[in-house]
Amino acid sequence: MVWTVRKTKLALALFILTLAMLGAPAGGQLLGVSTAHAQTIRSIAVEGNRRVEDDTVRSYISLQPGQAYSEAGASESIRTLFNTGLFSDVRLTMRGSTLVVNVEENPIINIVSFEGNEKFKDDVLTSEIESQPRSVLTRAKIQNDTQRVLQLYRRAGRFDATVEPKVIDLPDNRVNVVFEVQEGRKTSVSRINFIGNKAFSDSALRDVISTSEKNWLSWLKTSDIYDPERLDADQELLRTHYMKNGYADFQVVSAVAELDRERNAFFITITVDEGPLYRFGNVDVEAYVPDVDPQSLRGEILTKSGAVYNAELVDKTLEQMTLELAKSGYAFAQVRPRGDRDYSAQTISLTYVVEEGARAYVERINIRGNTRTLDRVIRREFDFAEGDAYNVVLLDRAKRRLEALRYFKTVNITREPGSAPDRIVINVEVEEQPTGELSLGGGYSTSDGFLADVSITERNLLGRGQQLRVAGAMGERTQSVDVSFTEPYFLGRRLAAGIDGFYRYREYDDNSTYESKTVGGGLRLGFQLTENLSMITRYRLYQNEITIEHPLDDGNLCYPVSTNADGTINYNAGCTLPGDQDPTRAYYNPEASIALKLAEGRRLYSVIGYDLVYSDLDSMARPTRGFYGKFSNDIAGLGGDAEWVKAEIEGRYYHPIHNQIVGMLKLRGGVIEGWGDDDVLITDTFFGTSNLVRGFGNSGWGPRDLTPGGQRDAIGGTVYAAATAEVQFPIPFVPSDLGFRGALFADAGVLTRPGFTGNPTTGLPGGAGYLLECEGINADGSGVVPAAATGCYVDDASIRASVGVSVLWDSPFGPLRADVGYAVLKEDYDDEQVFRFGAGKQF
Repeated sequence: MVWTVRKTKLALALFILTLAMLGAPAGGQLLGVSTAHAQTIRSIAVEGNRRVEDDTVRSYISLQPGQAYSEAGASESIRTLFNTGLFSDVRLTMRGSTLVVNVEENPIINIVSFEGNEKFKDDVLTSEIESQPRSVLTRAKIQNDTQRVLQLYRRAGRFDATVEPKVIDLPDNRVNVVFEVQEGRKTSVSRINFIGNKAFSDSALRDVISTSEKNWLSWLKTSDIYDPERLDADQELLRTHYMKNGYADFQVVSAVAELDRERNAFFITITVDEGPLYRFGNVDVEAYVPDVDPQSLRGEILTKSGAVYNAELVDKTLEQMTLELAKSGYAFAQVRPRGDRDYSAQTISLTYVVEEGARAYVERINIRGNTRTLDRVIRREFDFAEGDAYNVVLLDRAKRRLEALRYFKTVNITREPGSAPDRIVINVEVEEQPTGELSLGGGYSTSDGFLADVSITERNLLGRGQQLRVAGAMGERTQSVDVSFTEPYFLGRRLAAGIDGFYRYREYDDNSTYESKTVGGGLRLGFQLTENLSMITRYRLYQNEITIEHPLDDGNLCYPVSTNADGTINYNAGCTLPGDQDPTRAYYNPEASIALKLAEGRRLYSVIGYDLVYSDLDSMARPTRGFYGKFSNDIAGLGGDAEWVKAEIEGRYYHPIHNQIVGMLKLRGGVIEGWGDDDVLITDTFFGTSNLVRGFGNSGWGPRDLTPGGQRDAIGGTVYAAATAEVQFPIPFVPSDLGFRGALFADAGVLTRPGFTGNPTTGLPGGAGYLLECEGINADGSGVVPAAATGCYVDDASIRASVGVSVLWDSPFGPLRADVGYAVLKEDYDDEQVFRFGAGKQF
């Protein structure tokens, strides 16, 4: 009975449901389930929009009149409308046969402002974000902008900075956006530790990488800020350092930066595996290209058997061989190094294999990202052009050249297949960086006193790769103005042509009594002869004026000679006393050296010359290994008032003695001789400066005018030679990243043969005058004047020598150096200077 009732109720329910389904109208709902998908859309109505036109909204709808409504089409339309960024809400409904699109528009940004920012100005932050006035505000845009500002602060070392966006509603669906910034403290790198290094100390490796530790100079630098990209670059710097110092198996195992939030500091740990020290074994050349003689390429080899392995020299050898082959007509020849390690002997034997490469041509060179630099400035760094043979070695060389220009923050070169199998397209992607520099300088030196200078330099003038520099300096005893322009690719070749203008003023009142003023200009042309040898030719035309302060040039030399019994004083012959002079009081009226008086006045100089420079130093700023040599030659007399020939030579050799201890030997010499009918004036000769032999004053040693009653002027010499031996070392207990080093030095030098000192026919203000070498030295230190001369000088050609200690500082103000030198070989008339300090500043 129960079963019968239940069966009857179930049948009744099924009957009612069937009737309902058959009678339900199209587009209606049954038990809450929409049947709108069965309807045909007759029209589309847009509601809620105030700024956006109806037709604009309809253009984003995939459902169109005449189509059947579908949930898939509605979902796609809603998604498309949201993706426009114009709306914060979208709803689609069917109202009869009309599709109703109800939208809620995103507000328009009225003002974007920042609060609490001091590190970055508003315009800097505004340029970083996407939200701008009169643009549409979206939640995603605000979130992205917040992260961009945070990332900017993190790149500046502010890892605890916070940014909170605030949206302030205004009438007419407008808003103001305020980013509230709490910059926090600077998060610096507190410590950089190395694990696994044995060949180089932690401090030595810290000098290699660009990231530095926090110290008391951190307010002047940004290198102590943790930057993941910089840390990646540091790993490459370490690899390069080890690879060029013999560690061919070197690798960085890990580089980890840990943030200590309590101390607001990063601790970086770099783990390395140095591997053994290798030397070059046998070095050979094999050629598999017809008519290429391997012996002809041996002169390009820079890697010598028995020397410490250096990957940098391997790369340079590849470049030089490739260029030599290309010059000989073998455009497709490729050179690759084949290394053979002998682990027991710790040597790497190298064979440079020359073989015919794939015949591939450069179809096109695409240059992108250069908004300022002209294309031709980039293209000229390539040793090949479109249509030439493709060579990967030359491509790598071009990349290094572009990076060395310092025009670009990044340089990426990629390649892709061209229109044919033997065609290659090269893509050059660059990111430009500022190339203008404003330098302000200040400092002090014991020779020039306090100094101040300013210079403006543009390395990439108008994007043409030219350099313009304007500089000025002023000090207690010196003034100067310099203007120079350089075209590095003169006539489309690698010739650096330049034009210069200059003004110089200098007071020589420490060991001589004159002033020098020089105004002129010059032309120059420089070029590379080989990888390490360069030459600079020059021509200068300038006017020099020598002025002697009155009354040092009035010809009235007076000094006491003896005292009579009544107390009156006798003076030297030729002395004219003032009319009111007390005869019992000593009167002095010194005179400048006759040799200086001969140089007084204006003279025009026309000088042509050249410099020949060789350098294989590992660093020009702070060398530790290699040789530097320079030979200079100048000839005056192609017009003008002076005729002389001057030659100078300098050589410096650096060699590491032990970990961070570097030895240096330096030799210098020079000679100047007159030609034609001209003698060399003493103002054109060399002077015994403290740069040659420390422990002496500026112009403090060498030939000197010892005429009784005179100024004891230094008169220089036409021949000099000097030598220096120095050992530089880290200062114990002083962190190396502070840039301090110590040095012990020994200097020696000789200066002899003064320039023109007059002759019996010389006419000077106050009468005739000329100098001869003194017959001796009086008890008071003056010279014994020969009977035929008006005055005398001393030139004993003796060696001066000194020893001492130095402190060097690679400071943010530029290189600073303090020397304490003691003269161990000297003459009584020399001017000693125990302490010497020099400074310069660039910031």
